[in-house]
Amino acid sequence: MRILALNSSPRSGSQSKTELMLNHLAVGMRDVEADVEVVCLREKTIKNCIGCFTCLTKTPGKCIHKDDMTKELLHKWLESDIVVYATPLYNYAVNATLKAFIERTLPSFEPFFEIHNGRMFHPLRHKNPGVVVLSVAGMPDEEHFSALSAHVNYFSATPGRKLLAEIYRPAAEIMTSPFLQEKSNDILDATKQAGRELVQSMKISPETMARITQP
Repeated sequence: MRILALNSSPRSGSQSKTELMLNHLAVGMRDVEADVEVVCLREKTIKNCIGCFTCLTKTPGKCIHKDDMTKELLHKWLESDIVVYATPLYNYAVNATLKAFIERTLPSFEPFFEIHNGRMFHPLRHKNPGVVVLSVAGMPDEEHFSALSAHVNYFSATPGRKLLAEIYRPAAEIMTSPFLQEKSNDILDATKQAGRELVQSMKISPETMARITQP
């Protein structure tokens, strides 16, 4: 199984709780023989979508921009079985770096519309990878992720897309506190287990999720 894990955090090392959680998820995935590539988007050049629709009409499937998204990342995304969108929670949503990446997947759409269950949408030009969303926030309550969750569930409801799991870790800023080491270790161990479960069954068990999101 091929997995593309996208880290959109501007931080690195011990400062980034997004990176901490994502790295443990990736370890679990590799434990069960998945091919996991972690990409730090802060190191890539991804221009903003300009809404020209060239990728839908004049050059179907190809963006007008010549940057890392066109040269490298879109191809890797299309070739993946699973993509992990890892982001710190910014203003109750994904950060701008990840949003730019998601918007630049527009070349995977067809230019025309279809209707399914009363909803109009662009059908997909290519197979899209299954989606895992991982986000961390400093606030201690899970309610802060509700807007992000609503967005990713609506976005993933297009036929041909599949949301496999949402992993939300509140109070993440204190996970590296020496006073909470035992609890943090259990959370990170559960995150590894979630990686193993995703590769083996394309879902995360309620028991594992409860350990990840424990108070």
